[in-house]
Amino acid sequence: MARALILSLQPPGGGGVQARRYAKLLPHLPAAGWEFHVVGPDPRLDAVTPEPLRGQERFCHYSRQVSRSQRCAIRRNRRRPGSLLYLWFGLRQLIHRLLEQLGHHDPQTHALEGLRATALETAARLPIDVVAGICPDFRVLEVAHEVAARLGRPFIAIYDDPFGHREKGRFHPAHPERQRAVLAAAAGAVFASPLTLERYREQGLLGDTPARFLPDCFDPGETPAAPPASVSGGPAGGGVPERPLAPLTLFHPGNLGPWRPIEPLLEAGRRWRAEARGGLRILLYGYLYEAARAAIGSDPLLRQDVTIHAAVSNERSHQLAEAADGLLVLIGPRHTDNLPSKFFEYLPHATPVLVAGPAGNPLQAIVEGLEKGIYCDIESSAAIFDALVALRERGGWFRERHRHHREAIAAYAAPAVAGAWGAAFDDFLAVRPAP
Repeated sequence: MARALILSLQPPGGGGVQARRYAKLLPHLPAAGWEFHVVGPDPRLDAVTPEPLRGQERFCHYSRQVSRSQRCAIRRNRRRPGSLLYLWFGLRQLIHRLLEQLGHHDPQTHALEGLRATALETAARLPIDVVAGICPDFRVLEVAHEVAARLGRPFIAIYDDPFGHREKGRFHPAHPERQRAVLAAAAGAVFASPLTLERYREQGLLGDTPARFLPDCFDPGETPAAPPASVSGGPAGGGVPERPLAPLTLFHPGNLGPWRPIEPLLEAGRRWRAEARGGLRILLYGYLYEAARAAIGSDPLLRQDVTIHAAVSNERSHQLAEAADGLLVLIGPRHTDNLPSKFFEYLPHATPVLVAGPAGNPLQAIVEGLEKGIYCDIESSAAIFDALVALRERGGWFRERHRHHREAIAAYAAPAVAGAWGAAFDDFLAVRPAP
């Protein structure tokens, strides 16, 4: 059994997207001939909502080097906003941040030093065949390369996100020379988007380093019972139902920052109500940026249709996805290459998907190929409105088509994707073995 030591600032056991991506893979990699041992900050200190996983003690090796300001920020965000404990930990966070600034303490450098030390301690206990690091935290790649060199092992770069600035159809890499140096030293590179891989090749960042696109996946343990042949949510043929319509319920899991603008969605919701299309319920779980909160809060009608909830556990999110009429996935206008983890996470559900994103995103072909729902322009309220209408009218048809694409959907199940990871690592090491 080959072993990879993976360095990440969001290790499995935490609540972030990166943590969840690798948590799904870990149990299935041994069947592909690999064990991934992930090193990262302890989620008990560094994650607002830790998500323990099966095999955590075996595969996860945590560092406790988390700055005091970060620890206090995490403990604050676990409390109800405005409560005494929320204010207390907020005050402590502020004090520790000021002390850290006075002492020239950098929290990320502190965390990276912890990753380096924990990785070397883990390698002293376990035979390691390869070392990898996960970007968008590019310094993690550099630290992983240093650890690999010290151990005399090959190094693999993993790009969950590119390192640089994206603006719709263009990508401006940050520190291109540093990236070229790290990638030139790598036995291989894995990219979470085919477009990101293409951009790195076009801009000469990859050189002749072997590289693969490997998608996110879903946990087959979360797969719901097979849907009945006939389900509600719209007629299978796409016609207009004769009976009064129940509210159309959309569920969005995960944080929404200003780089994923929801103003066009809100405008589509206003039009939906103005045209008396029936009830509309948009359920947003997790962080929502302040301007969007203000827009919803200042509009009495929007407040009835759009509700904001605290983040929930992964298990609970699957229950909400199963109960909704549609899963809402938003991709920022600049992120043409982004393949949101939430799309793959909820693939086993028959629930149709409404994806609003930029033109040219690779996810559009996947959505349409699997007949999972509708892809539309995130910046166009008219396009989003038309997608809502289509979801209302064709929801039943999309659910029916889900039953016909089970084999294609299974290609994104964690065992299948873990097999692809194992094959990629095998191929990388065959081409570029240990230095």
